[in-house]
Amino acid sequence: MVPILVLVLLTLGLMYWALGPLLLHPGQTVFAGDGDATKNYYSLLYHVRYGQGTHFTGMLYPYGEHLTYADGQPLLGVPLATLQGWGLPAADWALGLMNGLLFLSLVVTAVVVYLLLRRLLLPAAPAVVGALLISFLSPQLMRWMGHYGLAYLCVVPLLWYALVRAFDAPGNWRPLVGYVAVGLLAGLLHPYFLLLAALLGLAYALVALAQRRVGGYPLAFLGRVVLAAVLPVILFQVFMALTDAVTDRPSTPYGFLVYRASFASVFFPNLDPLASFWRTAFHTPETTGEGWAYVGLVGLVVLLLTAIKALGYLRRGRLRLVLVPVLPEPLRIGLYAGLLTLLFACGVPFVFGLEGLLDWIKPLKQFRSIGRFAWIFYYFFTVYAVFYLYQLARYLRQHGAGRFARTFLLLIVAVWAWEARTNFATWAKRIRDTNKSPRYSYQALLHSPEPFIRFAAWQKLPYGDYQAILPLPYFLLGPEQFGTNDIPGSAYEAMRASLRSGLPIVASAMSRTSQAQGLASAQLLSAPEIPKTIIGDFPSRKPLLLLVTNENLSPAEQHLVSLGRLLLQDESVRLYALSLAAFDAAPYRRAALAAAAATPTRPDVLRRTWPAAQPAALTPFGGGSLKGRGLVQLFAGPVPQAQDTTHYAVSVWVRLKGMSTLPILKVRELDAQTGELVSEHDGLPRHSLEVYRGWVQTAVKLRPQQPGNRLEVALEGDEPFEVANLLIRPAYINVYDQPVPGRSFKNNFPLQD
Repeated sequence: MVPILVLVLLTLGLMYWALGPLLLHPGQTVFAGDGDATKNYYSLLYHVRYGQGTHFTGMLYPYGEHLTYADGQPLLGVPLATLQGWGLPAADWALGLMNGLLFLSLVVTAVVVYLLLRRLLLPAAPAVVGALLISFLSPQLMRWMGHYGLAYLCVVPLLWYALVRAFDAPGNWRPLVGYVAVGLLAGLLHPYFLLLAALLGLAYALVALAQRRVGGYPLAFLGRVVLAAVLPVILFQVFMALTDAVTDRPSTPYGFLVYRASFASVFFPNLDPLASFWRTAFHTPETTGEGWAYVGLVGLVVLLLTAIKALGYLRRGRLRLVLVPVLPEPLRIGLYAGLLTLLFACGVPFVFGLEGLLDWIKPLKQFRSIGRFAWIFYYFFTVYAVFYLYQLARYLRQHGAGRFARTFLLLIVAVWAWEARTNFATWAKRIRDTNKSPRYSYQALLHSPEPFIRFAAWQKLPYGDYQAILPLPYFLLGPEQFGTNDIPGSAYEAMRASLRSGLPIVASAMSRTSQAQGLASAQLLSAPEIPKTIIGDFPSRKPLLLLVTNENLSPAEQHLVSLGRLLLQDESVRLYALSLAAFDAAPYRRAALAAAAATPTRPDVLRRTWPAAQPAALTPFGGGSLKGRGLVQLFAGPVPQAQDTTHYAVSVWVRLKGMSTLPILKVRELDAQTGELVSEHDGLPRHSLEVYRGWVQTAVKLRPQQPGNRLEVALEGDEPFEVANLLIRPAYINVYDQPVPGRSFKNNFPLQD
C-alpha cells in the first residue's frame, strides 16, 4: 500500500505543479471554451438544471434529443437531474463533479497501470516510475480540451486489469463481471467506450485462442471472455431501445476511414517543439488528433529493438518465438491484442478496397473516428516498453555493465519524462489560459453580468415572454447529410443565455440527429416562400428570442433579423423578438404569384425537367426526376442569349430523405471555340438549408467569361441519387416559371404545394 500511496501523492503533486489551484477547485474550473468544449459542458449542465430522464431538451427545439447524442454523459446526467428534481442542488455540483472525475481518472490510471506492472513482477520503484510516465503521456489527455466523455483515462487500464485477473483465475467469474461493468458504465459516459471494450476483449480472446497450446485456456472460459466483451454493447442497445424513440438516425456518418490512426500518429511526435523538428528533419506527415496514440521516442526505440530481435528469430527459423514470445502472460497476449486493435484503428482491412465489408457490419459505421481505438495499443505497448527496458537493464547489470545500465535507464527516463511533461503541460496550459480568459472562464459561463445574459435570465421558463432562443449565425450539426459545418460564436452566447434562463435553443450541435427533425429545423433558414413545417410543432405561440452576434450573416439570416424587433444591444450581442408569423410562407407566396403574372418570360433562362413514368413517381414539385449514380450529366450547351456582365445561378433539387450521402453539383465552363476548360464550380447539397418535403436545393453562382461559352452541369455521387428541376437563370433577378402545368416557381422555389 505504501508504493500506491506514494504514487497517488506524486500524481497529485505533478498535477498541482501544472494546474495550480485549479486542481483544488474543480467546481470553479472549465477545461476549455467555445466549440465542442462549451457544448459538452452545456449539455450536461442544462440537463441537470432543467431536464429529466434521458431526453435532452436544450437543443433542437422543439424536438430535443437523447442525452447520449448530446454528449451529455447519461451516467452523470440522469442521476444528477433526478436529484435536482427531488429538490437537491445537484446543478451546483454538476460542473465540479465532472471535472473532479476527470482529474481523478488520471490518478486511477496511474494506480491501475502500477498494478499491471507489478503483475509483470516489476519491483515497486520501477513500477511507480513507469506508471507515472505512461499516465502523463496518455493521448486521452487531449480530450480534456472538449470531448469530456472520452477523457476518462482509466477505462482501458481497468479493462485490461480485469482481463489479467480473469486469466489468472479462469474459474472466478468476478473479474469478467467487473469487465462488463466497466465497459457498460464507460459506455454510458461515451458510446465509443462500448466498441473499445468489445474490440479489446475480442482481440484478447482471439490471441489467447491462438496461443492456447501454451496457455491451456479452456474453450468455455474463452467463450465467457467473448461474452463479457460484447455484453456491454448488447446491454447498451437494450437501454437505447427502451429510451430512444427516433428511428431515422443517419446510418453512415462521415469519417470512418478519414479519422484513423497511422504509424506516424502512433510512433512519431505530435506536439511541439519536437513535432515540428521531427517533420522537418525526417519529412514525415502531420497527423490529426483523432489518430493520436503517441508512445514516445522511447517507445519507438523499443519498437526498433523488438523488431531487430524478431528478425533474428526469423533468420534462425524460430518463428514460434515471434508468434508466442517469452513474456509474462499479460504481455504475451496483450501485445498482439493491442496490435490487432491498432490495425483496426488504422482502417485495416477496409482501407484495402474492402469498404463493402462495412455493409455487413453496419453498427461499425456509426463510429466515425476509428483512430481513437489506437488508445488500446498505447497502454499495451507502453507497459511492454517499461517491462522491456527493465529487463534490458537487469540483463546489463547481470553481465557486469551496471554503471552503463544505470546511465542508460536515467537517459531513458529523462527522455520519456520530458515528453510526458510536454504532453501534460501543453493541455494544462490551455486549461489555465481558458480560466484566465474573461470570455471563457467559469464566471463567464455560469455567472456573467453581461446585459444580454441578465435579460435572458429574466425570461426564466415557464413565465417568460419567449419560448426559445434562435441564434444567428445559425448552426445545425448532427443530421450528417446536410447542415452547417462549424459551431459559430453565436452558439457559445446562446448556450450561456440558455443556462441562465432555461430557454432551449432552436439549433443543434449534436450527433446522429433524426433526419426528419433536422430537415424541419433547416427550413427555418429556407427561402421565405417555403412553408416551415416546424412552426406547427412548436408547443407555444410565444415569439422566439433572436440572438445575433457580430459575425457574418447569410442573406436568409439577415432577412430574419429585418423581421425582428430590437430588444437589446451590447458590444457583442443583439437580442430581437421574432414573431412566429415571420415564418409564414403564405404572404410571400401570394406576392410572388402576383409578380409572376405581371413578369414577362426571360430569354436567358434555361429549365430542365424530367417526365414521371407513372403517377407514383411524381416528385413534390409536380414532375418526374432523374435517377443516377456516378457522374450524370444534366445539361450541356450555352445559356441562351447570355449577357456578358451577368452572373448566373445554377440550381437543382436533390432528394435527401432516405439518402445516406448526397451527390456534388459540378458546373464547368468550356471555351466555345476550343472546348478548353475555363472555370469549374462545385455545389455541396449538404451545406444547403433550402429544404422542401425531403428534398434539398443546391446551387452555384458563376459569371461566364464569354457569353457564348458552353456550360456542362452534372451531379456526381458514390451512391444512387435522384434529382429534379434544374434551372439556370440570372442570379440577381427574380425568375418566375411553370415547369409543369399549374405549378408556379420563383427562382426554382415552389409557390404552390
